[in-house]
Amino acid sequence: MHRQNTLLTCLVLSVLTLSSSSYADFPSLKNEKVQSERSDGQTRSEPVVAPQNMEVAIKQAIDTSLQPFSGSVLLLRDGKTLLTVNKGRGINKNTSFVIASLSKQITATLILQTVDAGKLDLNSSLNSYLIDGLDLDTDEIQGGNSDSYTDSGSERDEDFDAKFETAPEPALEPEIPLDASNELEEAEKSDSSRSLQRIGSSKEVASPTIIYGIDVETAQNNPRFNPSRYNENITLHHLLSHTSGVDKLGKPNRFQPGSQFQYSNLGYSLLGEILEQVNQQTLAQQIANLKLTNRLGGLYAEVGTIDNIRQRAPSLAIGLNEAGSVLAPSGLELTKSLIPAGGIIATTQAFATFQQKLHSGRLISPQSYQLMTRSHTDIEFLWPDMSYGYGLRINREDGIIEYSHTGYLPGYMSMTLHYPEFDLDLVMLENISLNISDLDRVFELHNQIRASIRESLIYAKSLENRRLMDTKDKIDSTNKSEAQSETQI
Repeated sequence: MHRQNTLLTCLVLSVLTLSSSSYADFPSLKNEKVQSERSDGQTRSEPVVAPQNMEVAIKQAIDTSLQPFSGSVLLLRDGKTLLTVNKGRGINKNTSFVIASLSKQITATLILQTVDAGKLDLNSSLNSYLIDGLDLDTDEIQGGNSDSYTDSGSERDEDFDAKFETAPEPALEPEIPLDASNELEEAEKSDSSRSLQRIGSSKEVASPTIIYGIDVETAQNNPRFNPSRYNENITLHHLLSHTSGVDKLGKPNRFQPGSQFQYSNLGYSLLGEILEQVNQQTLAQQIANLKLTNRLGGLYAEVGTIDNIRQRAPSLAIGLNEAGSVLAPSGLELTKSLIPAGGIIATTQAFATFQQKLHSGRLISPQSYQLMTRSHTDIEFLWPDMSYGYGLRINREDGIIEYSHTGYLPGYMSMTLHYPEFDLDLVMLENISLNISDLDRVFELHNQIRASIRESLIYAKSLENRRLMDTKDKIDSTNKSEAQSETQI
């Protein structure tokens, strides 16, 4: 029996040593598989060879992309940089971008911090805060302190303040020839249907309705509603999970709250209003507090045109729209209502640091984090098997948990990925928005990068599982042999 325990200990230590290999060594899982037989007679499928290195695959995808790319990409594991890409005129590690719908992750975090402070209840109605509560003029809301979960330890965070860095190189000229023929449509797209490949245009560049993912206009004809109130059943939970069906005040709700998913930037704009109402502070100031408390030097919020904001924050990249065969400045204006849904500004490092602190439990309570990362509703998206939490898309395909979001605004695109099992983060911010009439083309590079990462992690996990199963088989075989020996004795 002593010999059995000794052998078991050695085998366990051996497999732990083997499984400590770098996950980044195994990027692109191919469909080719071989069948290996276990000692119990069952078979298992394993990839034939290790795919291309993850960092190499991502950089190669960017360098060989058929579409124009200008922006920053940051890949980290355990908070340490694996890959940094800064490509485009004037783009460097300190360049900041409008992060579009990645803003929702920050807004959701601020809401949950306020819940943790006892100032909000996720099950309370929208009306109880915006209609029945105090009617405060947001122009008179003063700065102040807000409660939050923070850490006081020394971190490898970004120390510079993106708003006061030296201005980058001059932006691209107003028109740049491209190999493209489609004319850009400033449009609204619904995450609730992958089939919306052609979308109506919108001329109001400053309106939140142009943000990628805005709900499509489907207001119902329902005479039984109070035009001075929102639907009485809408709660903060519904707004956070895009299941509210909320429409502008004075219009009937789009559907019964909680009955279905429909992506709503209006819902997140209302969450921003609630934060200002309850915390007696502008949302921009609350974001500034979040930045200062957590050392997120490249994170901030501003209102105005991009040109005006660049006078105060020269590191902000000018957003370029693809229109026909040229790239031209988008003319985007960031409004107060746009900030919580898609108008926050950040560098890749600032958002990556925010994301790491969020998922390591340093920004919100464990209870709030569990709610944020829970699948509250299934959604149809460009990627299969997706669900939505609070400000996050969730995928559990292939046994790997993925928290993600994408963003699109005229002049800016973005994507973030987080894999908690591997402590792997990717942040991708761009200052070019491709013609949204062809979504496959718009998100072709994002899909390639995500596929390379997932294939790498799937391969790494399959390799670890195979080692664990081999170890178990050896232990079972040893136990069987010893049992037979004892029987013979």
